Amino acid sequence: MGDTAAENMDRLNVIVQRATAWESRSGASFEGDKTAFIHFTRNGRQTADEPISVKGEEVRPTASVKILGLIMDSRLRYQEHTARAATKGLQAAMALKRLRGLSPSVTRKLFNATVAPVVDYVSSVWTHARTASAERVLKRVQTVGGQAVVGCFQRPTCPR
Repeated sequence: MGDTAAENMDRLNVIVQRATAWESRSGASFEGDKTAFIHFTRNGRQTADEPISVKGEEVRPTASVKILGLIMDSRLRYQEHTARAATKGLQAAMALKRLRGLSPSVTRKLFNATVAPVVDYVSSVWTHARTASAERVLKRVQTVGGQAVVGCFQRPTCPR
């Protein structure tokens, strides 16, 4: 929003005042303990630690914030979100791989219904910022899911 953290804090305080005024007019309600804010900057010197006041409660800036299931960090690197998506995807793929006796088409449908959405959720936002370690885990998810779909885990002659 602004060039400095102080400018951002001034603007945030104005926004909070407008939001609380709207709250009283509209019948909506805000809770200070459920409110979070974050400074997005890659320059560590441009951050501020001063809190804003929401309905008498102090709210300090956080290092990361979850918005509609996407974990955003102050540098917009999405490392925490990528790691969580890769871990949840690997867990779902491993659970799928443990299922026995399903045809490949059913297993593929289950993969598309359970594993793919976990890994793919808002990937258009975070995929550009993934790291090499996250890339390895995401490839592992794909490998395990592929093995589950083709049924390699059931045949001893299947190449690994």
